[in-house]
Amino acid sequence: MTTERTNRVRGIASAVLLAGAGLWVAGLCLRTAAVRILPPETPVVRQLAPHNPDLVLQRATLALVKQRGILDAKTLAAVRRAALAAPLDARPYLILGHQQLLDGQPQRAVATLEAGQRLDPRQRVIHLLLLDRYLRTGQFDKAATQFAVSARLVGSAGEQIAAAMAQMSLDPATHDAVRQTLRTDPGLERGVLVAMARSKTDPSTIFGLASPAALRDAGTSDSWGPALIARLAQQDRYADARAVWQRVYRLSPAQAATPVFDPAFQKLPGSAPFNWTLASGTLGAADVQNRALNIDYYGRDSGELANQLLVLRPGSYQFGVTLEGSKTAAGSSLAWTLQCATGSKAQLLKLVLAGTGTPHRAAARFTVPANCPAQRLALIGEAGEFPVPINATLRDLDLHATSESTS
Repeated sequence: MTTERTNRVRGIASAVLLAGAGLWVAGLCLRTAAVRILPPETPVVRQLAPHNPDLVLQRATLALVKQRGILDAKTLAAVRRAALAAPLDARPYLILGHQQLLDGQPQRAVATLEAGQRLDPRQRVIHLLLLDRYLRTGQFDKAATQFAVSARLVGSAGEQIAAAMAQMSLDPATHDAVRQTLRTDPGLERGVLVAMARSKTDPSTIFGLASPAALRDAGTSDSWGPALIARLAQQDRYADARAVWQRVYRLSPAQAATPVFDPAFQKLPGSAPFNWTLASGTLGAADVQNRALNIDYYGRDSGELANQLLVLRPGSYQFGVTLEGSKTAAGSSLAWTLQCATGSKAQLLKLVLAGTGTPHRAAARFTVPANCPAQRLALIGEAGEFPVPINATLRDLDLHATSESTS
């Protein structure tokens, strides 16, 4: 009887212990799930796991951003405790290193941040803080390395990193460090050169920094060459833009000197705005094939089918082109226009192209005034009252100065 009673008591005690253990495990699971799923500032999370290292570090990191790095003593003490509980987490090193910078302990801060970076090489804020310190202390090799890593980590913010590195490349004290880093990372080099091309950096500086590989890559559509050309053109620096365009695409002086580039429609290399820009959409289609400009204009809307930016000197000129196509009916029409790219954008030329059913030459004269440093040549489709499609082939375009033209 006594043995039976003892066994019963033991069974009850075991059940109580198991139930308690189950509740403890359930609570632990609940706290863990809450920390992972709910935001760290949620009241229930604070109640369930007030001293969880991950939760403490999440809160401190958020506060670091929201409060611009200024943390109170209680938060810093919690971070130090969390660091002991999570020795492989890089966030305490970030937070404490930043605090040491604020406290005027830069050498200690750098040592702390470098230790955090060894734990987590992908911690972007640590990279940026170290970058700032290396720049301020003249450690340019280390700074350039931080630039290279940061540019790969920041993704959509890569333009800001590249722009900062572009500024660094202009400083004689940091130029060599940037140049050396860019030589080993073509992707970063392209990003930095694109950032410089879009900034106020002088073209000679960009060409001086670019490696041979970057110079060969300059003419790619998403590279720095088109960006630099577009920026100079937007600033009305047309002569500079055309000179850069000639250098980027390695054009001969004879090719670059022609009043209209690629007048024979040979698909010569070169980007807009100094080469042909052709339409392809609801307006119609323009296509260069067999040394001709083939036009398929739908006649429903008015707009440009082809255009090119010219840099003609003041004076008199003759423009001509050979037109092939069926006889033009009343309604829609094609016309070459030329207007100044700046100022009042005065129209200098309008040559309407009328199909006759047989190849024929259309020509006209015009004058470029002194206050017109660049001109926009365009083939436009003009819709009539009723849509009439036009198919035409244009060949042997010619634009040259006449004897009246000034030098």
